[in-house]
Order: sequence, then structure tokens, then C-alpha cells
Amino acid sequence: MRQLIITAFLLIPAPPLCAGGTEGAAPFNFLFLDANARPAAMGGAYAAAANDANALLYNPAGLAGMKQNHATFQHTGHFQGVTQEYGAVALKQGLGFMFNTVGYGKLQRTTISNPRGTGLGDFGIRDWVVSAGYGKSCKDGLLNFGMAGKYINEEIDTFKAQAVALDLGAILDLKSQGLPLLMGVAVQNIGTKAKFQSSYEDLPVNFKAGLAYRFLNSGLLVLDANLPKNGSATVHAGGEYVVFEKLALRIGYNGRNETGSGITVGGGVRINRFSVDYAFVPFGTLGDSHKIGLSCYW
Repeated sequence: MRQLIITAFLLIPAPPLCAGGTEGAAPFNFLFLDANARPAAMGGAYAAAANDANALLYNPAGLAGMKQNHATFQHTGHFQGVTQEYGAVALKQGLGFMFNTVGYGKLQRTTISNPRGTGLGDFGIRDWVVSAGYGKSCKDGLLNFGMAGKYINEEIDTFKAQAVALDLGAILDLKSQGLPLLMGVAVQNIGTKAKFQSSYEDLPVNFKAGLAYRFLNSGLLVLDANLPKNGSATVHAGGEYVVFEKLALRIGYNGRNETGSGITVGGGVRINRFSVDYAFVPFGTLGDSHKIGLSCYW
């Protein structure tokens, strides 16, 4: 049963595949999982709002709009013992670095002749990615551009697959034009094919577009659309409101989560240079995910 649940979890972050497309799940679908509590609580809608170290996950152009340095470290406890560890650092000069890994615990090894796996032991599954990016602002901050390179690895028992990929993005910030609106676009996972034993698989290339609207100096509304190369479009939306300049309240909708309602909630508390953030992401009958993280600004 646990193997079935883990398999289902591997498929959850993947966009639905069109008929006639790739058989089963595409490799490296963990790249679609939200890692940081702030964007996760807002449904993963962060293509235009990205202005911190999390830009490497959503739109590298956000590295160009940073006003201060930012480091964040995150732990996620998923259901059935699945865990996710994430860390990112970005400097206001536009440089960013990120590490993200998902571990699926130990699963019982089985065969057709021994379906219970008696005496066969267990095996592990782990995915991870490291990334580095750079963002550049031009036209007095009206346009921001960014790019990020990443090395991706997937390990299932003794089998491994690696790939190298590139993300490209742009953000239009209309604040200088008198409008509290940002528009962002990004293309993710452009890269080499991943080799699994003797077969080669394409990376999950994704096109992302988003809007972010700021109101009352403390509020933020976000909307994203994702269009994967081999899948159907998904919609993501969310909002954030900061009370007393310290307490952030967040809610969102993640259209990629088909096992639950898609509703996400969370919040954060910031004291001086530090903040603690939390996000709750339900996956219906499969269970819930809890994201807890610590960030530092300087």
C-alpha cells in the first residue's frame, strides 16, 4: 500500500499528461513541487511576485528586483514519510543559489514471484537539484531579466538519471508608471534528455506567466498560469496581507493539486531581520503537507 501511495505522490505535482503523450509520469516531476512556505501558501503563484531567493524556483528575473540579501531554509513533512529539504540564498546584486531535495523514505523491494518482498530488503528514492542564477534590471527597474542553470538528479534504488537545464524569465514592473502591477513570464527546464538505463526522457519543460497586484502597501494578490509542454494548463492564485508590518496572512489555490481541494493557507512572523513561515497544503485522502521555514534578511 505504501508503494502505491508514494507512486501517487510522485504523480501529484505532475501536470496532467495529454492523450498520446508520454507513457506514465515524466522524470523530475518533483521540480513542480513548491518548496518555500510563502509561495506555497499562496497556491504557488509566484511568477510575477518573486523578489527574493525563491525566484530560482519560479522566475529567475525576480533576482534583479531584490532590495536586500535573503537566505531561506525550509523543511516540509509530507504524508507517508516523504520529506523535502530546501535552501536558497540570493544577494541584492542579482546572484542566487538554491538546493532542493525530496526523499521518499524506504520502500519494500518486491518481485513478481515474491510480491511481499520477503527477504529482499528495501530501497530508497531521492530527487535533488542545485541551481545558480543571475538577474539584471534595466530601464530604471521597469524591466527585469534573469536566467538560472541547474543540475538535476533522480535516484531510484540503484538506478540514476541526471540532466542539465536552463530557466529564463522576465518581469515587467509598472510601479514607475504609477501602477502597482507586475507581470512575469518564465520558461523552465530547457535542457538535455535524462537517461534511464537504455531509454531517454525529455525534461518537463514548462511555460509560466503571472500577475501580481499590490494594494494598501500591505496587500498582495497573485495569479499564475502554467502550460507544460506535454500537459494541460493549470491555474494558481493567492493573496497575502501583512498586519502591523510583522504578521503575514496568506491563502491560495493550487490548480495542480487534483487530489484535494487545491486550497492552501499559511502565514509568517517577521521580527527584525528574521522571519518564520508556515504553509498547510492538504492532499485529500492521501494526507497533508506542512512547510516550516526560517528566513534571514540583511
